[in-house]
Amino acid sequence: MKNKEDLSLSNQWLDLDADWENPLSPLRGYFDGASRGNPGEAGAGALLLDEAGQPLWTCAVPLGKKTNNEAEYMALLLLLEETERRGTGAAIAGDSQLVVNQVTGRWKIKEPRLRELAERAIELLKKTGSTLEWIPREENTAADRLSNEALDGARSGGKPEREPFDPEGLIPVTETIFLARGREEYAVDILHWACTCPGFQRWRRCRHLDAAEKRREK
Repeated sequence: MKNKEDLSLSNQWLDLDADWENPLSPLRGYFDGASRGNPGEAGAGALLLDEAGQPLWTCAVPLGKKTNNEAEYMALLLLLEETERRGTGAAIAGDSQLVVNQVTGRWKIKEPRLRELAERAIELLKKTGSTLEWIPREENTAADRLSNEALDGARSGGKPEREPFDPEGLIPVTETIFLARGREEYAVDILHWACTCPGFQRWRRCRHLDAAEKRREK
């Protein structure tokens, strides 16, 4: 149960519900995240549906060791980044009361890590003109299934084994951005969970991000 401080209204975040009554497009998006251990192995699932309710895009992304709240936030960010790539907005829904209420300004954010993720989510919601609402878990089954597929390593098409990248081989640029140098040089951004390598472009996860996470945890 949340304490009173958690449930109090935050003045630090925009009330996104008041900013856009309707999304700029008929698309709908759903997100979910899960962690086995909290923190433990985590996965993010998200999907984007067209006006007829048919899937335009789905993802099931293993996240490594994360808390359940981090996994939920990262699932939302994956969905928002996809709407940004498409140059459109969407009516987005998820069953995480914490994520929805923090991003829309109803609840305060205590954890710095979650604050960073919320700031990115707000930025993308405003940029794409998307809306965000809470729905019951039983209305979010497709995203829930995708998040569990990510946990089980069951992404469509399988996922190749990766030789680990040495965390000491990362060159820090800022606290959250690194350069990974090998045969090629890639930029690794753990704040926005992104890497310029081909592996990330295909799987939305890569060994460079794994190494950056390990380095940050030390």
